[in-house]
Amino acid sequence: MKILSLDSKTTSVWNDYMRCDYARWEVGQECDVHSHWNAAEVFVFLRGRCEITVEGEVAIVGAGQTVYVGPEEKHKLKSIGPEPLEMFILVCPNHSPTHTFYKEDGTPVPYDRPAPNE
Repeated sequence: MKILSLDSKTTSVWNDYMRCDYARWEVGQECDVHSHWNAAEVFVFLRGRCEITVEGEVAIVGAGQTVYVGPEEKHKLKSIGPEPLEMFILVCPNHSPTHTFYKEDGTPVPYDRPAPNE
């Protein structure tokens, strides 16, 4: 058996089953609206505050909270508040395209995020 221990300074898991890692976002950092084709995403918030929008519904979440985003659900995050946002992110399964972004007219744009260390 191989045990892989993850912590906020160590590594990511990136294979066909899942991708997961820790992320630290400075206050004000945000991502564009996107979704994951045929894959779910889980955010575990460890520190700071996040404004998360899922399918148009906005919530403010923080340390100790978890958010599940289902396959194809459009979502975006923004780090808000007085301190950086720290979170653990898990997407499964992990496959191409890793993300689908959207043009202003709603046209989907498939994108493959490079694996760590590539």
